[in-house]
Amino acid sequence: MSTSSSLPAALQHHLHQLRSQLQLANLDALARVTGFRARSPRKIPLLKLVLALVALAAESCLSLERVAAVIALAAGQSYSKQALHQRLGLKLERFLARIAAELFGQLGQPLQGRGCFKHFGRVLLHDSTVEPLPEHLAKLFPGSAHAHSQRPRAALKLQFICDLLHSEVLHVGLSGFRRNDQAAAADILEFLRPNDLVIRDLGYFALKVFRQINAQGAFFLSRYRHEVLVFDPASGHAINLAAQLRPGQVWDRQVLLGNERVPVRLVALPAPEALANERRRKAKTNRDRRLNPGKARLYLLGWSLLITNVPKQVWPAKMLLPVYRLRWRIEMIFKAWKSHLGLRQLNCRTAEVLRLSLMVKLLFCFAVYRWCDQLELLGHGHHHVSLLRLARILGQCACWFALTMVGVSLARWIEWQLHHHLFYEVRRDRKNFYELLHQYPHP
Repeated sequence: MSTSSSLPAALQHHLHQLRSQLQLANLDALARVTGFRARSPRKIPLLKLVLALVALAAESCLSLERVAAVIALAAGQSYSKQALHQRLGLKLERFLARIAAELFGQLGQPLQGRGCFKHFGRVLLHDSTVEPLPEHLAKLFPGSAHAHSQRPRAALKLQFICDLLHSEVLHVGLSGFRRNDQAAAADILEFLRPNDLVIRDLGYFALKVFRQINAQGAFFLSRYRHEVLVFDPASGHAINLAAQLRPGQVWDRQVLLGNERVPVRLVALPAPEALANERRRKAKTNRDRRLNPGKARLYLLGWSLLITNVPKQVWPAKMLLPVYRLRWRIEMIFKAWKSHLGLRQLNCRTAEVLRLSLMVKLLFCFAVYRWCDQLELLGHGHHHVSLLRLARILGQCACWFALTMVGVSLARWIEWQLHHHLFYEVRRDRKNFYELLHQYPHP
């Protein structure tokens, strides 16, 4: 079988596998743990409810009427949007988050089992993305404060933790914009195992968290925050980092950071001249006068400064920067979700509907993220799978995704769609086009 003909079969297999996983999952236990259900359902079986929600994950914009109709199709009985509305809330959000963790656990085969990551069990990426929301949601999802604006701002922040090697979804959390990344830095400790490696950007720089990661037998790699003091472990005296660095030379030493005196390995790698000049230009034109850089700060911008607790024997200094660049994968994941999988097309009518809309869409986003790595593991010679291109393709396949999850044929799906969504609503307050056309008889 050719590579091109095996890809559709592989995708179809993974989609059927997703449905099978849902059928085998202990949904009742997950529902009770999250508080989503305290008693046995009187009407809609829990599996049918979940299959319908997952089926809708690929659709662009969800309404309660649409969601209730697909639940009714999956269950083979009537179900109203009023009944659905009663089940919305934080408990449903937590329930769907737990389902995501169950569905998208570790791949059996890691993407990269040797090489630079052979000493680590998992490589955890943690980052966030923000979406603006309508003003009426500002109380529940407060956005950034603006001194010159009287109008409330609303924004949704999504925290995401995944395992780079096994395509595992570990955590997804929703909050307002004002819970910044540093406040979320400790979230990862709940999911950490000994021998894990954590890669995050400067937003998550928290000395107490670095100490806890180290205490749990795990490892971290992060950029260094310039204003944090550096101390010599032997003497305890502060180190003038700018005075230590020599042009064109690598600096690699064990130091203590900040008032916490956290032991880390600090590595300074000379940056290309063009990159150093661009950093200095941005620093000088920063509108925040509190960040006005001095001579020492401008000099340090000529280096890439990284901190880690990974020993030199495992990673020499020149290995750190290429490994850190792999963090960019999570930015591509967010771009795929927003540009091609409809994560920006949320129903913002109420906070409850917003949470449902977002969590349902994330199930499809997680599936596409997983399928990308599963297709890559098939091996295609010199060709490698593009997450952005796969997301663009599958973003146009909502019908295929939905009918497979609900378990109906294409003919039945189209018949149902026409029956439920083809006709105008019967309304007394206004007439539709054909009613207006027929009310004027021929002369």
